[in-house]
Amino acid sequence: MRIPLRLSSRTFFLLFGAIFLCAGAGLLYGGITAARQEQAYEKRGEVLEAVVMRKSIQRASRDGTSSTRYEIAYRFMTPDGAAEGVAVVPVEEWEALEPGRPFKITHLPGTPSSSRAADAGGMTDALVMIGAGSLAALFGGIVFALSAKRIWREWKLLREGLTAQGTVLAVEPSNVAVNRVRQWQVRYRYQDHVGRPHEGASGALPPDEAHTVVAGDPLTIRFDRHRPEESVWDRASTAGAEISPWARLAVFAQRVGTVLLMLAVFAAAMVLGEAVPALKDFEQLLVRHESVLLVITIGMTAVGFVLFMGSIVVRIFSGATEPMTATEVEDLSRSVGMESRPVFGRVTRYRFRGRSAGSSVSDGFTLREAKAAWRQRAWRTSPRWRSNFVVMTGVTLLVLGLFSTFIVLGPNGVKLLCAATLGYAAVRTVVGFVRA
Repeated sequence: MRIPLRLSSRTFFLLFGAIFLCAGAGLLYGGITAARQEQAYEKRGEVLEAVVMRKSIQRASRDGTSSTRYEIAYRFMTPDGAAEGVAVVPVEEWEALEPGRPFKITHLPGTPSSSRAADAGGMTDALVMIGAGSLAALFGGIVFALSAKRIWREWKLLREGLTAQGTVLAVEPSNVAVNRVRQWQVRYRYQDHVGRPHEGASGALPPDEAHTVVAGDPLTIRFDRHRPEESVWDRASTAGAEISPWARLAVFAQRVGTVLLMLAVFAAAMVLGEAVPALKDFEQLLVRHESVLLVITIGMTAVGFVLFMGSIVVRIFSGATEPMTATEVEDLSRSVGMESRPVFGRVTRYRFRGRSAGSSVSDGFTLREAKAAWRQRAWRTSPRWRSNFVVMTGVTLLVLGLFSTFIVLGPNGVKLLCAATLGYAAVRTVVGFVRA
């Protein structure tokens, strides 16, 4: 089964920078919020005597918390009435405290949900979040700005640049891979308006776009009148489909608007996650049952992955496959020949010797076909539909498990985004299945 994901290098780096920018901004916002809260405790905090209600231990696990936490649940009185809270204390203090014993806390007047152990706090965590968030936001902002500048430059050349006839010099692999698919570039030669020769490159392109031309083919080039060495390949004009400047502006505005909308949604989710009291209470509830929830969500993810990949492997080895071409075998070997360490980009030389062979399996169906097959109980007689239903079940469990894990471990803003995404996907799937 092949699941294609088309993503150009320009879009990839633009989204890559946007993601780092959003993540860094979220960390920075969280650090600033924590620092302001710490200042509020220092200036307005009142030391009160609470009563221990119960004790609990959140043990460390490979899939859960990295260290064992000793928690104290307590109750205290405020001018607005009784309030409760949970604090993590050292093991020595945890062993000494028993239900009904007094426990010193610091409380913010006017906010019953804001309390902590009297000796807790400090600016260390806030400063670490601010530093890490600033670095991530700076890195993401630079990548985003450079990518946006490149897209703007190309759009401006396509709209205002002079036209020249170019010739393809070579179609060759680039040093960029997107989704483990090697990108290609087209090198070309052209002459400016005074007859001076120049060379340029298209930048990283998906293989199918780059191989629409071969060495020696004519190209339509747009270059800057004042800087003739700056050029861009006008692929639409080369293909014979002239696009107006306003149409190009609309496409560019749509891409930028999509990215800005993503940033706005992420920022709004982070703000709402910290501002809505119900979400804060929900976070405390998840923290209390974090270990059990992680066992469920990670187990769901593992089962989904086994069902998904297991069904595909069974279909491959059961003979329901198609032979792969030599090019497909080389592309597969190239895509999996990766180093263990993470890298941003690499240049690799591949050489294939001897004979090679492989097989692939692919399938596709609509919701209407799946609904009809389910009603007819096709899984009883059709190995194809039996495998497809197992794959669908595995994908569902895998997605639910992954997003649920993020909901358990992530900050409130991430919880809100993941829950909204799951809800939207569930509604669309159910509606589509009913209407099919």
